[in-house]
Amino acid sequence: MKQFTRLALFLLLNLVVSACTTLTVLYLWDQLHTSEQGSVLPPLARILRPEPTATLTPTPQDTPTPAPTPTPAFNFHTVQSGETFDSIATEYGVSIAELLDANGFSEDQILGIGETLRVPIRVVEIESVVGAGDLESERVVIRSVIASELSLAGWQLETQTGLAYAFPQVTLYTLGGAVNVFTKEGSNTVSELHWGLDQPVWKSGEIATLRDPAGEVRATYLIP
Repeated sequence: MKQFTRLALFLLLNLVVSACTTLTVLYLWDQLHTSEQGSVLPPLARILRPEPTATLTPTPQDTPTPAPTPTPAFNFHTVQSGETFDSIATEYGVSIAELLDANGFSEDQILGIGETLRVPIRVVEIESVVGAGDLESERVVIRSVIASELSLAGWQLETQTGLAYAFPQVTLYTLGGAVNVFTKEGSNTVSELHWGLDQPVWKSGEIATLRDPAGEVRATYLIP
């Protein structure tokens, strides 16, 4: 009797193991051939073969616009025997005031032979101040004296009392190209700019000064 019971238990154990093995094989087969939709567990193929990681492609950046090359501000002159501020200014076509300002000198400065002076390079001039004292007509005429393009963006037009007009993006394209800076309000064009003030700022006997973005004096004009 005991031997029969042992045999029955042995057979039952074999049946259970066989059933488990069969069910496992069927489950894995089903997972390999069943679509992902509706599956509770991910297919074995995905477990054994994970999806590749996506590679991030850098977003192209806008190429920055290169800054315009600054226009050289100075020549350099070595003082020779007998030269004066007046003779040097005349030689280079600049005013004595511009020469003195470029070197931080006063009118009574004594020049030494062999001394090196900075001489402003003329690229633009204040041609005239029209209608000084009359808001409706008051304007400053600025003209290029070089053949190449000249951007005035960042330049400043200053009064003797310290008021300053900052130029927007405007370019003088040719030799003799000019722009008018009106004191009054108005709409800007390629040849007419407006300061937007409600009263005149220019007076006879005062000096109008034009500075580049580095703060260097590039032109002056004594208002008659």
